[in-house]
Order: sequence, then structure tokens, then C-alpha cells
Amino acid sequence: MADGSFTLFPGKECEIYIDEISPQGLPSRCWVKRQAFSDLSVESWWHLVSEAGKGWRQNDIQIFGQLYKEPRLTAWWGPAYQYASVKWPHRAMSAEMKELTARVEALANFSYNGVLVNGYRDGQDSMGWHRDNEPEIDTASIASLSLGATRTFKVRDRRNKKVTNIELEHGDLLVMEHLQEAHDHSVPKRTKVATPRMNFTFRRLV
Repeated sequence: MADGSFTLFPGKECEIYIDEISPQGLPSRCWVKRQAFSDLSVESWWHLVSEAGKGWRQNDIQIFGQLYKEPRLTAWWGPAYQYASVKWPHRAMSAEMKELTARVEALANFSYNGVLVNGYRDGQDSMGWHRDNEPEIDTASIASLSLGATRTFKVRDRRNKKVTNIELEHGDLLVMEHLQEAHDHSVPKRTKVATPRMNFTFRRLV
């Protein structure tokens, strides 16, 4: 359950899940604007990513010296970027991605220059616990747009291990503000989910 709601702009009420002060003394929040992008089609966007450039990638990631396939598909638009052992070269945003980014920026009240797209083919695809805290990322705001199947987005406080579960449905926009220092997040497997989900994670690289 959300702890409350607030009006970001007139007529745009959002659900608040985390609202605190970060270890750095900054306002730290996690909030969701429901169905903000319900007009978008997961099928159309999945096809767009598939046909753009080299399409989807399933990267190898190194864990304790062993290589494993990421349990999802990914694509990147923005400046050159690296996380773990995965390297992305610079890729200019397409017209469609620029338009989508502008819509997200208007709701999040923040400027982004990169977007990582995750493709979850079904409930077997997942995302483990992690933080988006690479040195080049401005962690003041990271926005996450969900299309397709409903999946659980988990946020874990690294200090007390408290977990907040957020069910993200088609068209929901989740925004994390100054959250990466003290919180991890994940998207666990859901064996009963048989349909795809796309997640667009908008960030600003500096």
C-alpha cells in the first residue's frame, strides 16, 4: 500500500511509497503515477525495439567470476554507458524515443538523456537486487515506465532490510528520487505470468 498521495501538477495525483531523508540529507522518495501511459501498446514498442539497430540483446554478466545470461532482454539509447560487465556504446535517441522521453520528463519534472529498455518475455525473466548507482548516473531522479504484464517491483532498505512491494501495471510510471544510496530494487520471477512486460528506465548520465 502507498503511504499517501500528492499532486505533482494540477490533476496529476501520485501514490507515495517511500518519503524520507537520505543519508546525504536529501529528500528521498519513491512514487507512482498510475496509468500515465496507458495509451501505449506493448506490442508496438516491443516491435520498435526489435527492429531498431541491432534490436534486443541478451547480455552476459559476470558473477563471482562466472558468466551468465541476463534473465531478460535489453536495449540502450543514450551516451556510452557501462554497468557490471555490460558495455553500451553511444546511441542517439530515435524520434519515437525522444518523444517518449519528453512525456516522462514532463511528469517527473526532470531531464533525462539515456534510457535502458528491459524486455521481460514472460514471468521467467527477472531482475535481481541492485542499485542504479554507477558514478556517471545522476541519482537525483530515475524514472521507470512499465508496459504490458503486471509485475512486482520490490524496494529494499539496505539499513533495516524492510521491503516495499509495488505492483506495477500497464502504463504506470514509477520515479525514484535520491533513493539509490540506501535502497536496492528488484523484479522477481512470477511463474504464472505468461505475457511480456517492457520497462523503460530513464536516467541522466553526467
